[in-house]
Amino acid sequence: MIKNSKKYDVVIVGGGISGLSSLITLNNKGLKVLLLEKSAFLGGRAFSFEDQNTGEIVDNGQHVIVGACKEFVNLIKDIDSENKIIKVNNFQVPVIYEGETSYLGSKYFKSIFGLFISLARYKHLNLIEKYYLLIALIKIKFTDIDNSNFKEKNFGVWLNNNKQNSKSIKCFWELIIKPALNDNLEIVETNVALSVIKRSFFGKEQLYLGLPKTNLSSLWAPIEKIIEKGSSRIFKKTNVESLISSKEKLVGIKLSNGDIIRAKNFIISTSQSAAIKLLSDSNININSTPLETSPIIGIHFWFKKSVIKERYIASAGSKIQWVFNVSKNHNKKDNHIVISQSAAWEWIDKDKSYIKKLFLDELISLFPHIKVSDLEKYCVVKQPNATFRCIDNSSNKRNIDTPFNNLFFAGDWTNTSWPSTMESAVISGRKVAKLITD
Repeated sequence: MIKNSKKYDVVIVGGGISGLSSLITLNNKGLKVLLLEKSAFLGGRAFSFEDQNTGEIVDNGQHVIVGACKEFVNLIKDIDSENKIIKVNNFQVPVIYEGETSYLGSKYFKSIFGLFISLARYKHLNLIEKYYLLIALIKIKFTDIDNSNFKEKNFGVWLNNNKQNSKSIKCFWELIIKPALNDNLEIVETNVALSVIKRSFFGKEQLYLGLPKTNLSSLWAPIEKIIEKGSSRIFKKTNVESLISSKEKLVGIKLSNGDIIRAKNFIISTSQSAAIKLLSDSNININSTPLETSPIIGIHFWFKKSVIKERYIASAGSKIQWVFNVSKNHNKKDNHIVISQSAAWEWIDKDKSYIKKLFLDELISLFPHIKVSDLEKYCVVKQPNATFRCIDNSSNKRNIDTPFNNLFFAGDWTNTSWPSTMESAVISGRKVAKLITD
């Protein structure tokens, strides 16, 4: 298959979003690139698979973008997948709390003004809570976060110092920061949490929530057709065993089947832990502290009747965090929803039947028109190491130094200034591609 292949300009190890970003950028520059992916899927942690129990194609996780994710949007434009993203302008997030629904974001008023108007009408907070929330948001807008040294290292302390009570946290901050950073608000880094708010609400880009209108693997399907037209190649189900160096330079990689592939430059676009293991297996000494990770679970339910009419709904004050209407978003005729649970340590080790019962009961308590007998099938998707944690000066751990000037690292975990997101992955991929071509 690859044994007698010619030398490549670049070999990319890993077919996640960062690797795909590098591949497209380098291929567009006319370089001969080989991408190697160990699994049968492209997309890394953003892929789809057939669940064996239900026979349904499901995403491994629910992914959402905001208007500030401009590099991700540029990537999907480059691969002609922009029409596969739904953009809900001004967010328009229905929030259910104690049986009542109220909206964050306005259907009729654009930009940040729509958010402020929706906050004025927001039923889940009283007048004093709204006042302090608006003051905190205005403070974020006019703070130079990148150049600020916050005395409150943890976001929970910042919230407390800015008079955000438990209800404000539950009905606003937690709905945004917990899924964005996949962690508990009390311990995430203040600068990272504030950066999420500032980029999401106060950036120059249009305010919207973006959702895939198809399964995740379909987003990346055009890439293989694009690559086939030139000299670059993609090989899936291909394991890299080690890196080969000579005279302080990488010269090739060895595959698990014994084949050796040579190239001028190499990009490792795996997870940080996989990158560290590959270097160790190659007897390359590094000084790197691994980032901690946090889990996500997705509970997919198929019902005989519709659960929600909206595309998504956030829940405050219950075990359920966000519910996404997969059938509406993917334009399907069934009644498929997914409950997305971030920072899911409480459930990640539980039996799937236990998780199913727990969240089915919670869902019925939120939407009493649904009965247990309405459930047709379900599946639970666990991601134990879904994202890295933005805690304890995480930026100091977002790099790997090696003695090779032709070895580069791409991934959402590299130092992009973004948290563990698809945007960070795309930025890192384009960044290393630029280093190679410049």
